[in-house]
Amino acid sequence: FFFIVDCVLCCRSISTLASSKMTSSYTDNSTECAICFEPFDGTETITLTCGHRWHTACVKQQLQSAKPNTSQRLLFSGYRCAKCKAFCDHPDLRDLTRKTDELRERVDALVEEQLKADLPTAWEGARQDRVAKARLLDEGRRNYAFYLCGGCDEPYFGGTVECADEQEGELIASEDRLCQACSPRTQEICQHPFEHGAYHVWKCRYCCNPATFLCYGNVHFCKPCHDRNPNAHAIPCVGGACCTFPKPKGQTTHSNGSSRECEQLYYCAWCESSSSRDAFAQNESTGSRNFIVNPSGEEGTRGWRPILDRWGQSEMWQVENMELRVDQHTQTNFVSSYSWASMMQTVPLHEYVRDPSSVQIEVSAKFMGRSDCPSLFFMQAVVKDSNGRILHRAGTSQLSAPAGFWEKATLTIDPVIGAHEVSMIVYGKDSFRLQGLSLLSPCFV
Repeated sequence: FFFIVDCVLCCRSISTLASSKMTSSYTDNSTECAICFEPFDGTETITLTCGHRWHTACVKQQLQSAKPNTSQRLLFSGYRCAKCKAFCDHPDLRDLTRKTDELRERVDALVEEQLKADLPTAWEGARQDRVAKARLLDEGRRNYAFYLCGGCDEPYFGGTVECADEQEGELIASEDRLCQACSPRTQEICQHPFEHGAYHVWKCRYCCNPATFLCYGNVHFCKPCHDRNPNAHAIPCVGGACCTFPKPKGQTTHSNGSSRECEQLYYCAWCESSSSRDAFAQNESTGSRNFIVNPSGEEGTRGWRPILDRWGQSEMWQVENMELRVDQHTQTNFVSSYSWASMMQTVPLHEYVRDPSSVQIEVSAKFMGRSDCPSLFFMQAVVKDSNGRILHRAGTSQLSAPAGFWEKATLTIDPVIGAHEVSMIVYGKDSFRLQGLSLLSPCFV
């Protein structure tokens, strides 16, 4: 086996990397903590990699208070050093910063997607220019607003910062913080809401016109209503045949106004046009519909098979009821043993896409440890041709499973000529034969 470790350099700006990961030569000669303004004498202190010194308890309390939630947009400002604004970094703080570091990387990936859509020419020109790409990413971080979905616990694009800073329009209730794929209104209209998001046509919340703006995470506007915001007012629907836009089931008029009940997905362009396509095979976008059978152990280990060692033996993952929820739907997870547990599932790409050689494949899983006892996890993806010959193999390094929260590991494989199927292989074990079992749920291809 060999492993390919994902490089995150392209997902962060040069300045962010320099400020958060490099050890500074600066010496902080302060005699008191700038958080509580109490002296350092006789109190445990910590010096961050940026060089600034704080009370250990003060920094930990700041990080605990800054944890992202669904009621506000993702800012990450509470994870920065209060003196120089570099992200807090120290080995003793990794358990507090690890989940947010991963979340920031996922937000940066969304920034890239949005830049490609909004500034295609500038993005294409900056692809080979590291400095220009970093500058564009910094611009996107400043201008775009992202939120944490209360359904899938994933970040999603929610408009621009210019709109999000208008407090009159901010939504406070956490149930309003659902990405478009998790919204019940989306699932009523679209067959595959996760992969078809770019093809959704929404109604303006305040009138019947199709929306062209998304603000505050979940509020859709047409241009005239957006220009009037935050003083937008409801324009009543004329109803019946006089209003040609689709009505909610069982209604003759649209509900227009500030309430979230006035949100409506008119149609999904992909689903609407699917009748004119070949229904047997469709090209799938990256990170789209999950092709793994039984991804979280809802049906035991159906679809998975063990990996035999050189003596023909294996330790299979088991299934248990989930204690710490990974999302609002999943009820079970896989659990490893004290020795290496392994299992594999093969996805026949040729059954789902017209040309498997032309698609990018994403293999991912969420994992965590049961307790503070160290546990390990790693994952592999193997692409084979129609004769079973290995064309490409990728894998993570051995990852330390975090205790108390789910972390996501992802492998992205660019198109492989001759690809016919892809196998996902997952391994997990306790480090010290104690109680630090690896938990796994869900798995995605």
